[in-house]
Amino acid sequence: MSVQFNFNQLHTIYSKAWLDKKPTIAFELVIGRGHFVFMIFFSPEDTKASGENLFIYLRNANSLLKIKLYGSRRNGDFKVFVNERQQQLMTDELQLVAGQGNFNFEQFLSELNNQIPQELPEQKNIDTLRNIWRNVKHQLKDTVDQADRTILIGVTKLPDNKKPQDKTLRKLYVFTDSTADDINDFIKALKENNYTLKWTDDVTKIPKSFADLIIKIK
Repeated sequence: MSVQFNFNQLHTIYSKAWLDKKPTIAFELVIGRGHFVFMIFFSPEDTKASGENLFIYLRNANSLLKIKLYGSRRNGDFKVFVNERQQQLMTDELQLVAGQGNFNFEQFLSELNNQIPQELPEQKNIDTLRNIWRNVKHQLKDTVDQADRTILIGVTKLPDNKKPQDKTLRKLYVFTDSTADDINDFIKALKENNYTLKWTDDVTKIPKSFADLIIKIK
């Protein structure tokens, strides 16, 4: 039987990300032996096909859960239905000792909810994604454009009827070593001048620096 729950403590950091037009959230919660990495991707490209989803990566189990979000985010609703398989995986992640204590899954979800940060520094957000990306990149390939192309080689001017996509810009988080501030400045320049990024999977190509590319768009 599925368990219904509302991760309403997501509201503050989600609202800030929405207002800042940075539709990528990632943070890690630790409960006992369990490590739970929460992720939400909510640009228009992310939600067009199936709406918004909550992804939870279980570090010990090396498993990624995809759970559909329901309700109004504006009103603080982050309702989910956790199926039996997902419940078992989340419980296993805790590595509980059999016979010790009484475990209640809904109380556990409440504990997770109460630990959700109300502030999320962007560098921490990016570092969380980088730390787990190699483990989840195949399951999350739809959250970035052309996931196999990871080498930044240039920029391209877009026509007036197009805008740079978050799925392309988000690749800067996981495929570069740049700081959050440098990435933000670079994305701002791209958007203001209506440029997007060029990536390749050709390992013989030398990655371009932000400094090299900003010269081309200003």
